[in-house]
Amino acid sequence: MNLRQLKAFQEVMLTGSVSKAARNIGRTQPAISSLITGLEGAVGYKLFERRAGRLHPVPEAHFLLENASNILKQVNSLNQTMQSVGTLETGQLRISCLPVFADRLMPELLANFVKDRDHVTVSLISERSNEVYSRLASQQFEIGLAEVAPQSPLVDTYEIEMDCVCAVPSANPLARKSVITPADLDGQAMTSFVPQHFVRQQVASVFEQAGCDFNVRFEIQNAASQYVFIEEGLACGVMSPISAQNYLATRGDMGRITFIPFLPRVPYKIAIIRPAHRPLSRLAQAFSDLLQDEIEKIHIGG
Repeated sequence: MNLRQLKAFQEVMLTGSVSKAARNIGRTQPAISSLITGLEGAVGYKLFERRAGRLHPVPEAHFLLENASNILKQVNSLNQTMQSVGTLETGQLRISCLPVFADRLMPELLANFVKDRDHVTVSLISERSNEVYSRLASQQFEIGLAEVAPQSPLVDTYEIEMDCVCAVPSANPLARKSVITPADLDGQAMTSFVPQHFVRQQVASVFEQAGCDFNVRFEIQNAASQYVFIEEGLACGVMSPISAQNYLATRGDMGRITFIPFLPRVPYKIAIIRPAHRPLSRLAQAFSDLLQDEIEKIHIGG
């Protein structure tokens, strides 16, 4: 039996007439009669007795009607759900990213994206870059945002490069400069990442090439903690534009740090990551496109 047979059967049962059923469904009477005959052939016995030119359902037909109605309701519900999925109104987003992105950038983008999509659920976790890559490679998540790592055949990446900026205490005379160079920071107390972090390594290289002293007084694993020492006037730092944007967004005029372009440029590379062997859902692709646009704006603004 098939859905067209069940629909025709349901209409005949509800109207008591092949002609009325045909009119309701928009089919011809012979077509409805053929569907009923096919359904009876599938179940192996007659569902209607024909007496005095009218159809009289047998007891088994009432049992079939109840189950057929449930099936047709489920199919209709599934059809509506799939239409909602197709129009991005229903679904799930599973995202893994660095803590610096999970602090503000990603939640704000997600909030705007799902604001008018009441049936979209979100799973967002923050972890280190290598763990983000691992999550996406194992297809546990659909979208990742992390610092660029060695390529893997299990993920596809869209890489974006932007320039780091210098963070100086607003009360420091350096805050009045339009550009900061290693010569401006020669021997001054600095805050930076742990030695294996690529930003720390690049900044150290820039200072060395300029013949300047890169005096790291505060060695901190994350940018957010470094800002405390800069606010207190104890150090300057070279930061990613993402963390700078987070600082300005959360503290604004209350912040005591000024961000200034830094030269020679220290590139900060991040990647939007997707599973290589699993296509994104329409919903995930739409959010991925939005994320890419927003990251590009930060890149341009940086």
